[in-house]
Amino acid sequence: MNKTAAKRGSRRAKGNVSLLSKIRDFNTNPHPKIKTAEIIGFARELATLLQSGIPVVEALRLIADQRKGDPIALVIKKMIIDLHAGVPLAKAMAAHPKVFSHIFVRTVATSDKGAPVPDVLEQAANILDTADSAVSQAKQALVYPAIVLSIGFGVVILLITVVLPSMTQMLERLDQGLPLPTKILIWLSDFLIAYKYPLLATLVVGGVGTSKYLKTKRGQWQLHRLILRMPIMSSLVVASDVARASSAMASLTEAGLSLPEAVDVASETTSNLVIRAALAHSRVRLLAGEGFAAPLASTRVFPKTFVQTIRVAEETGTLNTNLRRMAQYYQRESEASVKNLVGLVEPLSTVLIAGVVGFIAMAVVMPMYSALGSLGGD
Repeated sequence: MNKTAAKRGSRRAKGNVSLLSKIRDFNTNPHPKIKTAEIIGFARELATLLQSGIPVVEALRLIADQRKGDPIALVIKKMIIDLHAGVPLAKAMAAHPKVFSHIFVRTVATSDKGAPVPDVLEQAANILDTADSAVSQAKQALVYPAIVLSIGFGVVILLITVVLPSMTQMLERLDQGLPLPTKILIWLSDFLIAYKYPLLATLVVGGVGTSKYLKTKRGQWQLHRLILRMPIMSSLVVASDVARASSAMASLTEAGLSLPEAVDVASETTSNLVIRAALAHSRVRLLAGEGFAAPLASTRVFPKTFVQTIRVAEETGTLNTNLRRMAQYYQRESEASVKNLVGLVEPLSTVLIAGVVGFIAMAVVMPMYSALGSLGGD
């Protein structure tokens, strides 16, 4: 009995320790997800204060006081504690990976090689800003089509499952034979009502399964490869990723990193795994002494204009300047691709919903019109 009681007591103690550790972890990370815009604003404000001659700890304290109540203020206070303990600024940021991304930390860490801290903070903010603006543009471009399709889909389901069944008996009582569109619509309505629970379960299971599969490396790779084969989406993704990578490489090489190191860090700014792998492959061949343009061309992922510009830049020693130009050029290309996508998706979604609703209306009206015509003839 004593051994049993001791075991139970040990289990309770372990359970209490585990519970206490979870509570402690929760208390040390109470902030919700901090938005990218807040991190960009923080980096630029810190750079401005440092350029004014204010020491880094004092500058962080000023920013934390200005942001009282904001989630990022707690992170800044923890960074101040680490800096007082002699931890470098980049390492203090690396202690908060959910706030400061790996590329942000790697960019700030270039200050260890002699680059001015305000400059690397500005560069890190610019890298984040470029990436965030591309994501925001894509999201804004898809908001309207998503709303139209969602409302249209809901209206169609409501018409088929609620409105149409009450009219089915009336349509079937007509002496005239039902036209094919009406028969299809009645069959679809009966099918959805009869198998609504299996269909709903299939949708839920299929959606959850697809979502989990797309979170795996294989699923993400296949999805990203498929995106690069889609006409408009491909140009949008390639342009935005090349713009971000070019901007990051230019900033990092200006901050003191070698080109292979800059390529390694800049690859993390890309959203597409295929493009990221192509950059990693090019980096390996760059380290082998094959240059940068030839490996980029061999991947057959990057635009010919980009590859040719890099080739000329390598020959003339103007890599940083040309990377900046390519970043600006492909940023404009990305914005143009977003506009093209919006210009295509918006009318297509409207036409699609109008076509479905028109088909339903035609299927309902046609037998009534035929019946009225036969009555008029009689």
